[in-house]
Amino acid sequence: MKNRLFAIDAVRGWVMIFMALDHAMYFCYVHISAEGFQGIRPEPMPDIAHYLTRFITHYCAPTFIFLAGLSVSLYTLSRRSHLSEGTITKKLLTRGFFLIALQIIVVNLAWSLDSVPGTGIIYFGIIACIGSGMMILAFIRRLPVSLLFSSSILLLLIVPLLLNVFPLEDSTDQSLLEIMLQPNTQGEVKVLYPILPWLGVMGMGSACGFWIGFEKKKITKFFLSLGLFLLFGWAVLRLSGCYGNLTPYQGGDWRDFMLMSKYPPSLVFLMWNLGGMAIVIAGHNYLETKLHSKQFWHVIVLFGQTPLFFYLMHLYVYRALSLIPFLTGSLARGYLAWLVGLMIMIPLCAGYRSLKRRYPNSILQYV
Repeated sequence: MKNRLFAIDAVRGWVMIFMALDHAMYFCYVHISAEGFQGIRPEPMPDIAHYLTRFITHYCAPTFIFLAGLSVSLYTLSRRSHLSEGTITKKLLTRGFFLIALQIIVVNLAWSLDSVPGTGIIYFGIIACIGSGMMILAFIRRLPVSLLFSSSILLLLIVPLLLNVFPLEDSTDQSLLEIMLQPNTQGEVKVLYPILPWLGVMGMGSACGFWIGFEKKKITKFFLSLGLFLLFGWAVLRLSGCYGNLTPYQGGDWRDFMLMSKYPPSLVFLMWNLGGMAIVIAGHNYLETKLHSKQFWHVIVLFGQTPLFFYLMHLYVYRALSLIPFLTGSLARGYLAWLVGLMIMIPLCAGYRSLKRRYPNSILQYV
């Protein structure tokens, strides 16, 4: 594919693999919690093996959403030579709407097959969140890049304040508030990825995409600097326990110190995970010539080039694997199911990528 960046595809591929681990555990073992939800801490704290299994997957959502914003910019830059701005906006709006439709029609079915009737009948998940953000970015991407970046950072900084100003109230229908700001698993709408807390991440990714473009020489220095800055800021905020810690450190072991709020994402959660993501992008870009020639990395890049297809298909793959008793019931078996699922996804993603290349202007361009 033209206009592909190895480092971006590879890192996106890694987070798809980590995400598959999380969902393999969900379907074939148990849902492991190692993060805060609306200030509530998981009880009891998972043991180290379970904690790390969940903790590594925390990189997925911030990276996935950041790179979705970055992809909007790269798509814009690659199409400006032969498409009008109006046409680009229309295509981004169409893709955003398509993502929301896929969430409702395809993704929600996979999650709801074992749900209790009458609960959480609508799930507003990460695909719907990205779709909503893409529809907003379809318009605001035309802002000056410095303004897009500063506005995104400002949004990230004020979200903790907004969470206190507009709290959830018990026994009331607050679907709009939940979709826009407050995660909630109760009621008719189940929301884990509200728009505003994640829009800043997506806008930040979009601004970074415009800055680096397709210039590989910029990527290593840019993302290394960004990653070190974010991790330094994370350390300051986490150690001080001040603004940005929705799940404060309470003096336990290292697991408690690394226990941060994901629902909604706290500043420290985002800075830790985006900081790590940025450094890994820099590393992959720097080592591209050594990594790209290895067959193993072809698989990583394959997953990174077919992220939406991977997401849609892997849910049903792991649900099917959960019907095999040998692959269920323990952490070790959950890991085995994860590996089996990845092996199944390799030919599926390869076939889909080949089909998409053959028909670039079909509906597949939105998947």
